[in-house]
Amino acid sequence: MSSDVAGAKDGVVVLDYAKLVDGADLSADIERAYGYDGIGLLVVRGIPGLVELRQGLLPLGFRFAALPNEVKDRYVHARSSYSFGWSHGKEVLKPGQFDEFKGSYYNNPQYDAPQVDAALVEKYPENYLPNVWPDADFPALRPAFQALGRKMVEVGLLVASQCDRYVKARMGDRLSPDAQLERTIRESRACKARLLYYFAINEDATPRTRDSWCGWHSDHGSLTALCPAMYFDAELGAAEPARQDIPVPDPEAGLYVRTRGGEERKVVIPKDCLAFQIGESAQIVTGGLLRSTPHAVQALAHPASRNISRSTFAVFMQPDNEEHLRPPEGTNAEELRVGAFKPGMTFGDFARATFAKFYNPYG
Repeated sequence: MSSDVAGAKDGVVVLDYAKLVDGADLSADIERAYGYDGIGLLVVRGIPGLVELRQGLLPLGFRFAALPNEVKDRYVHARSSYSFGWSHGKEVLKPGQFDEFKGSYYNNPQYDAPQVDAALVEKYPENYLPNVWPDADFPALRPAFQALGRKMVEVGLLVASQCDRYVKARMGDRLSPDAQLERTIRESRACKARLLYYFAINEDATPRTRDSWCGWHSDHGSLTALCPAMYFDAELGAAEPARQDIPVPDPEAGLYVRTRGGEERKVVIPKDCLAFQIGESAQIVTGGLLRSTPHAVQALAHPASRNISRSTFAVFMQPDNEEHLRPPEGTNAEELRVGAFKPGMTFGDFARATFAKFYNPYG
């Protein structure tokens, strides 16, 4: 294992991209990462072109967030529950003082017009409306966003195929198409990517809790790809950072995962790797063979937080909205107490119930 990958702490499972491409049987690693005793997350290393794609996109998070509010407001999209375009201060994962320090740019990384069926677009605007790109004001975003997003889906499909191998070995004849993660992701038109930007916290000296930059939550989709974050040093109001991709000045800041035993573990994603988290939908359709875990982001403590901001990129791979989330026969009811899920839901129902919990429609 390289020294970079060794920075992934607390026994995070690391897969080689080359082995994924070759189709090696990595079922034991999948179980260690996503099974009953796993942390719901693994890391993939050795991905060709990833470093360059990361460098091409993440600084754009800083530059877009630095644009005047009147420019950014042109790309706010309330009709989609802020699930396309620019969103700032709408999310209420953790009610409180740091919500305004996080902004996001959402779009589908694969399809600019995900759905042509007008009835489905009307029914599910959160996933099926056309993408909202700031081409007139910020044309660099579209190509960089799509290039990294598509690469992350490509690697996600390889991880999903390994998940299928593990689940099939455990379920045998009980395996249904609903539990086939690779098929679900490959056929879906509802993938969503999120360029996140965490603004610098310059004055507030409140002690930083684990969820001070992003509240504890589990993703409701099937599989989430996470790009390693990038930190910037810039004076308030600067259009460009003085320094970018700097070391984190507060070692306690960053991504945390909560295990099923209640332990909070920090996860460091090396710059040349991607992380993949299992989502709640995968837990439902596999009857708990694959298990989601909550995660949160801790902000930098003051005064180390002064002028330091953070950008990252997540891709949420999930079923199409009309797909039913059917657990395997005989699944224990305890395995289905997941987020906002209720038996009989489609993914669209589940997503809408989740959005209702986490977004303020009047904001």
